[in-house]
Amino acid sequence: MKTDVLAIGAHPDDIELIIGGTISKLTLRGKNVVIADLTRGEMGTRGTPDIRREEARKAAEILGVRERINLDLGDGKLSDVFEYRIRIIELIRKFRPVLVFTHHWHDLHPDHTATAEIVKSSMYTCGMVNFPAKGEPYRPHEFAFFMGHLPFEPSFIVDISETFDKKMQAIKCYESQLYNPSIAGFQTNISQPDFLVYIEARARYYGSLIQKAYGEPFEVIRALPMDDPVDHYREFGKI
Repeated sequence: MKTDVLAIGAHPDDIELIIGGTISKLTLRGKNVVIADLTRGEMGTRGTPDIRREEARKAAEILGVRERINLDLGDGKLSDVFEYRIRIIELIRKFRPVLVFTHHWHDLHPDHTATAEIVKSSMYTCGMVNFPAKGEPYRPHEFAFFMGHLPFEPSFIVDISETFDKKMQAIKCYESQLYNPSIAGFQTNISQPDFLVYIEARARYYGSLIQKAYGEPFEVIRALPMDDPVDHYREFGKI
């Protein structure tokens, strides 16, 4: 099942919060995108797995993804172990994406860092003929790691000016997680009144680095290839 992008997040809402603008931009351009959530978010302070599943479904519709699946590997239990590498490799072999997007290893949340390490450990082995996982061996063209809690020097920044509103619409599907004074109980970072302001501020900052209104940063481990630097930069304004 050939796919353009496989976006792997630790929890429902991670993809929307971090790279929702990129996902929406790609689907609007006709790219096939699949989202894979590794857990149901059952350890979350707010909401329930059932509520979050429905929120994730609505958000996926807004972003225009082809399919969204949940591997249910256990919220708060992710680690770079052989069993989970097999699950990721089978996922990659099934969807055969050109690009894989996932968490960066430099992050505060242990599930985010674990997701990054599991995927990194699968980058090469997913193409090994004798690796004990289902599916035909396959290696994506590249793995790009997106920014969570902590900043890093990006390899590239995607201009999401045209899809920032779609990103925010998708994020707002997660009503159980966002600010709502009528919901009693503990507050989280996401449920703070100014959380969406922070999301916009980050997007504006990274957009400003490429002279665009909004941007989302990524890092790749290998050198970034470029066929024609003139054509690549033609659509961008003067720096």
